[in-house]
Amino acid sequence: MNANTLKDTVSNAKNAADEAVDNATDKVSQMSRKARDTATEALDDAKDIGQTAARKLKAQAAEAAAAAEDRLDDLSDAAQSGFRSAKSKLADGSDRLAKALHDAADGTRAASGRVVEAVSDVADHLRADSLSDLVSSTKAYARRHPGIVAAGAAVLGFAFAHLIQSQARNRNRRG
Repeated sequence: MNANTLKDTVSNAKNAADEAVDNATDKVSQMSRKARDTATEALDDAKDIGQTAARKLKAQAAEAAAAAEDRLDDLSDAAQSGFRSAKSKLADGSDRLAKALHDAADGTRAASGRVVEAVSDVADHLRADSLSDLVSSTKAYARRHPGIVAAGAAVLGFAFAHLIQSQARNRNRRG
């Protein structure tokens, strides 16, 4: 082999190697772009899924909060209605007690007048005052007049015991 042939062979080998390197570089570059594009698409898909999930969770949380608020409003309305009804019944009962005491106290006007007036005042307070006002005024009265409160509690206790015993006897007679 002569020097020119060898030179041509080396030159051809070098050109083939350069071409192989260029081809390999192009293929690696194409594969890299394709991998980057696939990764970008996967990332976009993941973002979309995350945003959709976040929107759904937010909507569900809002629905749950609205349902809880509605239920709380319903419970509050029912409690207030029950309190107003009980307060009204207690006030009506106090009015009836005041009238009964008034009717029964014809002979002892001075003492019964104060009792009737106090019971009537209680009925008025029950109608006009809120629950917290009633509790506060009851506590203040109990602090000022503990003996009267204790005596009143004892009388009420005996009256309730008598009422319960009377109802039990009526049930036994019917039963």
